[in-house]
Amino acid sequence: MEKERLSELPDELLLKILSSLPMFEDALATRLISKRWEGTWNLVPDVKFDDDRKSKSFETFMSFVYGYLLANDAPILERLTLKLSQYYSASDLNFWVQIAVNRSVRKLKFHLSGKTLQLPCCLSTCKTLKKLVLHDLGIKVLPLWVCLPSLKTLHLFSVKFSSDKSVASLFRICPVLECLVVEQTKTDNVMISNIDVPTLTSLTIKRKRGKHTYVEKSHGFVIKAPLLTELNFEDTISNFLVFESMPQVIKANIEVICDQSENFIGSLPSIQHLTLCSLTSKTPYPKDTSFSSLKHLELCACSAGWADLLACMLNDAPNLRSLKLKSKHNFNYNDPMTLWEEPAVVPKCFSEHLETLEWRQYEGTEQERNVAGYILAHAACLKTATFSTGSKSKYQRIRMLGKLESMDRVSKTCQLTFDSLTLIPKTTCV
Repeated sequence: MEKERLSELPDELLLKILSSLPMFEDALATRLISKRWEGTWNLVPDVKFDDDRKSKSFETFMSFVYGYLLANDAPILERLTLKLSQYYSASDLNFWVQIAVNRSVRKLKFHLSGKTLQLPCCLSTCKTLKKLVLHDLGIKVLPLWVCLPSLKTLHLFSVKFSSDKSVASLFRICPVLECLVVEQTKTDNVMISNIDVPTLTSLTIKRKRGKHTYVEKSHGFVIKAPLLTELNFEDTISNFLVFESMPQVIKANIEVICDQSENFIGSLPSIQHLTLCSLTSKTPYPKDTSFSSLKHLELCACSAGWADLLACMLNDAPNLRSLKLKSKHNFNYNDPMTLWEEPAVVPKCFSEHLETLEWRQYEGTEQERNVAGYILAHAACLKTATFSTGSKSKYQRIRMLGKLESMDRVSKTCQLTFDSLTLIPKTTCV
């Protein structure tokens, strides 16, 4: 009865089910359920090979891969994933990938357990490959004749480059690359990674260690991507960063510890939505910089000089509408906490635009109370001010609530909320 029910499923559903299964043993077991599935296997557009199974030998796995790929009749191979823990010759990889190229493969993933990848030469003629994922492998300098003519998206996860030239050679072969994702958890021989991609529109870099520590030598990135519109940069290792002008970036998430801070935030003149965590006390952009397009600012209050940074950003963002503060990290700083100094002139955004304030992990310290009091007393257009705290006792929360409620609010309509408790707006102006 169960076999008959499986056989009655439509082909489209069968292909989705089969594409979600790992290959080899599951493939063989599934074929035994229904003879009709045996033919359907040959049409699966998403193929994954993983040799990390103790139940099969090297020779058996090789025979299965060759047999399956040669029997695959899918007119278009949407994705080929090769997760290989053992050593395979370059000719084997070339043959497997060539079959995928013949099937107009669109997405290709290599996971080589730390071994060096020789990029199959057949990819240079593949005009259908749009996405390439490289995971846990090494890259040497690529030959000049190699090219990925249609590649739009490149993901690099724990890729170890042999030299600066190997980094440059990889980006050189991607003439139409638009999206780049880099996640590094291993060190390599590259001190300064030069990302020079004139067609890039989206860039994500995540580079972290267990502790936020500096490296002894210059280590970091030089980024040249003039068409970039979205930037996600989380790097708590690098001590050298240079962002060349990115006039089209409208959304950015930046978390850095780099002291050379004037080299990056100032390169985003058109930024509209900025999430910033700068673990140094330096203002991360040159003086006289204006962020006239900035509407939404999310600032991490985790550095010793976060209050000064906030004051600078408020003065330099005249059209800011939404402000979010949070303590994303808990660190012990060598530098003493810089006390809040009220701006000499009330920021323009306070009198004309700022409507929303959200403060997460609010602890009610003297520094935080001074900042909160200043904002509530001067933000004339403020509509909502939301505060939430951590694991404070009920008594401490009541005290914080009372102090917030007693603060002057210049906005008649400002609705103050503390840990989901909404307070009645004050009816008089200050």
